[in-house]
Amino acid sequence: MMLISAESLRFDLRGLRMTNTGSALREWTSAAGDTLGVHFVDGPPDLAADLSDLAGLRRFYRERAAADGYGLIECDSVRVAGCAAARVVLKLPQQPGGLSYLASLVLPFRDFGFLVKAHCIERTTAGVREAQVLQHAMASGQVTQSEHGDLLGWARDPYGDAAASGLLWNLSDARAHDARFPDHALSRARSLLDRVEATLRIDDNVRAAPAFVHRGGKRPWWRRW
Repeated sequence: MMLISAESLRFDLRGLRMTNTGSALREWTSAAGDTLGVHFVDGPPDLAADLSDLAGLRRFYRERAAADGYGLIECDSVRVAGCAAARVVLKLPQQPGGLSYLASLVLPFRDFGFLVKAHCIERTTAGVREAQVLQHAMASGQVTQSEHGDLLGWARDPYGDAAASGLLWNLSDARAHDARFPDHALSRARSLLDRVEATLRIDDNVRAAPAFVHRGGKRPWWRRW
């Protein structure tokens, strides 16, 4: 019987150089210095929502991201290579400045799971995308400034949660701007994850495994992102 491991998932690796290979983690690096990895977790995932419960899934990732100082950009349920998955894109501050981005596919099954994660860092162009999008948004009136200097209409939760706080999604995070800023870290992260989704192949024994069903619990399996 074929063993299940990080090698059970395959996708287009053009332009990527392998830096780590093993049964639990396979990892590659791009010419831009971005990393793409496949993590295999041998044990029941404890996601705090079923993949079919989109509101619950978004709440789970929103709360956990906020607790760690991250910001939620995207969270959706998708089907990839015939399997149910969650697509999650986050941003987080880096030192001494700028942001880095994590774009992940979470593929949970009843007894194990996979995390495919792209990690892309802002480098010399940190803040350029945000500044140019903000300038245009203010010129068009989409964003205004309050008498106290707050930017109105700029930042919010991407799914309308008025109570969300911390590092919020802003207009420059919209996918519509990726074509204009193809070298930005967020654009690169989405592009890598798009490639994985489009070319992913999963071994038959994984595809035949029992599906994940949320059973409660608080062990943060997802934090391997």
